[in-house]
Amino acid sequence: MLIGEYEHTIDTKGRLIMPAKLKDDIGEKFVITQGLDGCLFAYSRERMEKL
Repeated sequence: MLIGEYEHTIDTKGRLIMPAKLKDDIGEKFVITQGLDGCLFAYSRERMEKL
């Protein structure tokens, strides 16, 4: 589980740039979904398939 707070912007094409450290931990392909209290949750594809 990765826990932390990161502030990023969305570029003009609607893309979110993930920090390299997070990408290394979660993988190249992942799912972002609405979490609790206005937060976003990111899951690796493997983890998301198990949910």
